[in-house]
Amino acid sequence: MSISIVMVIGYFLAACGASPTAAPAEPVQEEAATTEEPAAEADPAEAVSEEEVTLTFVFWEWGPDARLEWEGISEGFTKENPHIKVELLAVQGPNWGSYLEGVATLIAGGEHPDIMLVATEGVQFLVQQDLILPLDDFIAQDQAEVDDFKDDIAPVMYNAFNVDGKQYMFPYAWNNMVIYYNTDRLAEAGLEPPSADWTRDEFLEMAKALTVDEDGDGTPEKYGYAWSNGELFPSAMPWIFANNSNILTDDYCSVQVTDPDVIEALQFMHDLLYVHKVAPEPIGFGDLFNLFQTGDVAMFGAGRWPLTTLVPAGFEAFNIQYWPGNPQRKTEFGIAGFPILQVSEHPEAAWKLVKHLTRVDVQEKMIGTEDSLPSNIPARRSVAAQMENFPPENAEVFYSALDDNAELVPAPVRFNEMESIFLRYTSLIFADEMGVEEAMAAAQAELESVVSCN
Repeated sequence: MSISIVMVIGYFLAACGASPTAAPAEPVQEEAATTEEPAAEADPAEAVSEEEVTLTFVFWEWGPDARLEWEGISEGFTKENPHIKVELLAVQGPNWGSYLEGVATLIAGGEHPDIMLVATEGVQFLVQQDLILPLDDFIAQDQAEVDDFKDDIAPVMYNAFNVDGKQYMFPYAWNNMVIYYNTDRLAEAGLEPPSADWTRDEFLEMAKALTVDEDGDGTPEKYGYAWSNGELFPSAMPWIFANNSNILTDDYCSVQVTDPDVIEALQFMHDLLYVHKVAPEPIGFGDLFNLFQTGDVAMFGAGRWPLTTLVPAGFEAFNIQYWPGNPQRKTEFGIAGFPILQVSEHPEAAWKLVKHLTRVDVQEKMIGTEDSLPSNIPARRSVAAQMENFPPENAEVFYSALDDNAELVPAPVRFNEMESIFLRYTSLIFADEMGVEEAMAAAQAELESVVSCN
């Protein structure tokens, strides 16, 4: 590994976001597949292709079950490809940032990983610095197999990993943003569940009806809505997308946080707190999930990950709906996938593993059980449809939201710096310490120093 590559990856750590938009899936256990008997005689080319190799696969050890997941995948893969062993390299850490720091340490220490787990926030940098291989030549040689996968996923998800006309990854797992609502609270307030085409104004009226200030002291005991502002993904971005805007241009070359539609969306969120008083100041997801179960918060926004808390707790009084539109129904999404690294010594074998991860039987392990639902959504539409057998009742909303109108979470090269600056100013807005226009004018000036294509 050259010094320049190590330095580049070191810079990547400061640039890449630490928030997992697509959280780890549940453990995967593969069943053995039947392999065909080898031909009586193999030609020399085939003999070379069957040479024993070992792939190094770097994964995020986010918890005790993470290794089980990848052990299951690697064992199933090796049963079908006996000449390819998979060596798992675990990198621990509480978030994507620490995980990627560990990956850089491995490479700097002389490791040559073949394949790694990465989320949306890291893709642009990996491509820009030529650290991962485009898959186009591999795709051409296995076009029918790839087409089967493409036909079973939302095009917007596949295209998210296409940069400058080249395909660098396949989607494996993902999350988006929907509205969770407490069905008991709605029933108590005499409200019908929100419709699929509800608007932002209808959301506000529902939030008002679900906010309760029993003693009239101006501080509600029960709130209609709440959110977390600890990460870019679940905070302001869904409201900005629903307002038909974005904080960056589509090419990630320019900042546009002073766009009137961005200002309007943030003003709406501010007013939920201080004008309509239907929401508390932003709180962490752990506390938010607890308040949702007690009914002290009636609605919040998230992806599939709350199910890992709500389902084991036995909480059933909830459902989900599309993000309210203003003027159109739109939400955001983020993906995780597995690029093949330029330093790979076995790219052909790594490609076999990439294809394995797209298979139906592998992705079905992300569905979960009645007692344990994973935090991810499988990329394959046919597999994700099986989520309808588990909570919430409206589970089909997760995937169909992608077909309607979904935007990828903005993830420029220096994502971490961008996210930090934006969250700092939105925190001031949500604390009522700075006006929306003033805050975004200041944010625009700072963000222009970290977001550029020059």
